[in-house]
Amino acid sequence: MFNRDQSEDYRPLFWVSGRPVYVNTLIVALHIAAFALVALLVSFQGSGVIDSLTLGNFEVVHYGQIWRLISYVIFPPATAISFIFAMLFLIYFGRQVEEYVGRRTYMGLYAALVLIPAVVLCLLGFLGFWQEYLGGYGTIFGVFVAFATLYPRMELNIWFVSMTTAHWAYALLAVLTLVDIAYHEWISLGALWLDASVGYFGMRLIGAGYGFTWLTDWLDERRTRRLAKKHNLRVLKETQATESIDQILEKISKQGVGSLNARERAALERARTNLLKRDQR
Repeated sequence: MFNRDQSEDYRPLFWVSGRPVYVNTLIVALHIAAFALVALLVSFQGSGVIDSLTLGNFEVVHYGQIWRLISYVIFPPATAISFIFAMLFLIYFGRQVEEYVGRRTYMGLYAALVLIPAVVLCLLGFLGFWQEYLGGYGTIFGVFVAFATLYPRMELNIWFVSMTTAHWAYALLAVLTLVDIAYHEWISLGALWLDASVGYFGMRLIGAGYGFTWLTDWLDERRTRRLAKKHNLRVLKETQATESIDQILEKISKQGVGSLNARERAALERARTNLLKRDQR
């Protein structure tokens, strides 16, 4: 494969018959197993099986059916062709992302791609917005966005069209957005953009591409200004203290030590103590 940037954490979860099984491999296998199982259940029990797996925020919030937070990413049997393309995308691009970020980070990324849209939809339920959502397309697209964030200038030839991965990500996002708008699939549209954001910002947070240099530069600038301000304030205080001591010494030379008041004596003692501390360093 083309990826030359390999994480130290890129290693198999386990081995089967001498072959390594990585996180992405396991995810693909689980998707395929779930697709086959759901297809068999639908053939014997009907489409009610799909309804029990759909993410319904009412069922999650009121009945505690938390498995729906994960089960909604299944692909129904009717979407077999789309499922094949989605798995091809996941096999190719998911492996590259895992190889770059390592297995722990990749597991966290995929979990975020699945759970964040689900949790947001459930939170909308508390506002009286009860809806259902089914489909793992947004999750797979989020993985592709993560890949495009890692390798934005890489040329990809898909369907005989050659563009950079960044341009492919923009194009696919635009097309999928228009499709959801055309069919008024607002939940699907929100999940799509959430997953795209998770894929993009997730990679930026680990420093892919230029990372969050604009943010870190701004924070560094603020920190520098704050330290400079503290330093200037300390210098100002030291200057004022020096000037005060000079005035006290001048007063002693003209009027003697007995002319000092309590505040001036305390200031002179502090200056003497600070001078001794400096000499001891």
